[in-house]
Amino acid sequence: MSGSSRVEELYRKLSGLTVEDAIRVEEQDRQFKALQRLYEKIKNPELFLKITVINALLSYQLQMKGEDYWEKFSEFFSEKPEVDAFPEFLEKFNRRFLNAKLKRFEKVKKCVESLFKKRTVEEIGKNLKILVEELSACLNQRKDAKTVVFAAKMFMYGYRIVFGKDPEGLEEIEIPLDSRLKKLLPTVKEWRELSDRLGIPPIHLDALVWVPKKS
Repeated sequence: MSGSSRVEELYRKLSGLTVEDAIRVEEQDRQFKALQRLYEKIKNPELFLKITVINALLSYQLQMKGEDYWEKFSEFFSEKPEVDAFPEFLEKFNRRFLNAKLKRFEKVKKCVESLFKKRTVEEIGKNLKILVEELSACLNQRKDAKTVVFAAKMFMYGYRIVFGKDPEGLEEIEIPLDSRLKKLLPTVKEWRELSDRLGIPPIHLDALVWVPKKS
């Protein structure tokens, strides 16, 4: 099936849905609910968003389903709400390639700490592209790299939990293109085309495709 045919098929299935529909679906996501429970415990917007972004940047090659992993994250950091608890958390719940992840954590920590020193949560909320650009530059990864845009998605979840609204600039963020999504449309360009036709930012399309099957 050609790229245009694949886009057309998904467009037919998703047409008629809106951003509001996507948000309703996202709020049934177990990952969203896990973050809600975490914020209820720590009640510190900056720390909450900081550790959420760090965890998203370390969420690869997991030893369990992503939803289970984020629930473990919520439970663990509800008890130990501090950035420097990540090595212990990784050793317990994200052990694949542990040494590489511990090294990545040190780099990610510096990048995220630097971002939050330069920019307030409110500034990032006014333009989510800031987060993507800063992390991309600091980590030397593409702006559409899966972990970078996944960090933007999880910041979006966290920001909505804290402030009751989404950050601005979502339409400029690409979809976090993982292996499941690649089976449907293998390129960021195709997802962007679908997004344009639906009038829904790419970052919301992940939930419309997958959350109903996993929640």
